[in-house]
Amino acid sequence: MDGGGEMLTTPRLARLARLLIQIRTMLIAVALLLLPDERLSPATVVLMVLYALLSLMLGRYWERFTPYLLRHPLLITADVFIAVSILAVDGPSGAFFIATVLTSTAAGVLFGPRGIAAVTAFQILGYTAALLSHTSLITAPGTGELLRFQFLVVHPLLYPVAGYSGWRLRQIFTELALEQERRRAAELAAAAAEERARLARDMHDSVAKTLRGAAMAAQALPLWMKKDPERAEAAAAQVVVAAETAAQEARNLIADLRDEAAGMPFTDAVETVLDTWSGQTGIATDLSVPRYPPSLLVTARHEALAVLREALTNIERHAWATLVTVELTVQHADHREGTSDPGYLVMHVTDDGRGFQAPIPHEHDAPSGPPGHYGLVGMVERARRACGDLTIESTPGKGTRLTLRVPLASATPTPERTVR
Repeated sequence: MDGGGEMLTTPRLARLARLLIQIRTMLIAVALLLLPDERLSPATVVLMVLYALLSLMLGRYWERFTPYLLRHPLLITADVFIAVSILAVDGPSGAFFIATVLTSTAAGVLFGPRGIAAVTAFQILGYTAALLSHTSLITAPGTGELLRFQFLVVHPLLYPVAGYSGWRLRQIFTELALEQERRRAAELAAAAAEERARLARDMHDSVAKTLRGAAMAAQALPLWMKKDPERAEAAAAQVVVAAETAAQEARNLIADLRDEAAGMPFTDAVETVLDTWSGQTGIATDLSVPRYPPSLLVTARHEALAVLREALTNIERHAWATLVTVELTVQHADHREGTSDPGYLVMHVTDDGRGFQAPIPHEHDAPSGPPGHYGLVGMVERARRACGDLTIESTPGKGTRLTLRVPLASATPTPERTVR
């Protein structure tokens, strides 16, 4: 039998198979409760209880049993054999028969066409034997009705139909997973191109300019050494400072890239940024995050972290703050209008510093200043690149509050806030 390797790598498909087995367990319990007294023998009860326990274990420990079923598909014949034994007593209709049909659907999720054909053929054979056995055991009036068209033709055909349905569901879920993977690959490629452009821009506006200034000062050194030794000494000191500055700027760029490559959850990345900054500055921080880590696209993740770092830098240089509070919340979209928008991540950065009263760029302001300038206008540019928006509220003597909103990559469960 051809196995279903996608089963092990597609979480949605695994959850579907587990759901089918759980429904089967409930149907077996219903069938046991509805079993007539004249057919309620100890052997039948034991068989149905064992079958229900088997289904319960499969549903509960699906991840453990799935690899064995994929490597040894003949194990499913034992499941079918027990079901046939119960069908011979319970009859070809009712809750238990539906449970056996769900077995075909689960087989369709697990196996390919050849595996489905083998399982459903064995089920049809077992169903036919169970039907004949049931009609020979039951002698009450109306038993002949069991041999009508519905039980002889329609019910057996439900097995391959259910198996085909499970196989189609597996194909649909697999195609969705591949589409999501392709979309993520395209997003990574776009983010890589954006990151290269950003790195080139940052290097041009920081390291390159600093090194150019150092080079000009170094070129003038021979002239000043002849005419003005004191001026030459000052120029040499300027070259040293410029070289150290360029080295620090290069280290900052490399550290930025290393942070992005870590691949940690966004909330953990924010906590790392805050811990590092607080350790360097001695300013206390407080972080509030949702219970479930939000899922962000690569570009939105990078720009949100960059805005946070820039905000912390501004607080360190200008705010004279003693406490910085960062709050992450998930703003769910309103789906009443049929939109598929997964919602937004909202990040509030609040400090208790001296605040300021100056022109503050908002989401619709035209950015100004030279390219690569990452002050307040630069943070607005970053928010726009992430398809989000940024606002800043500040009052002299009452601190500053920055609010960044960027779109989520996928819907996040309703958050329950936790505070660090």
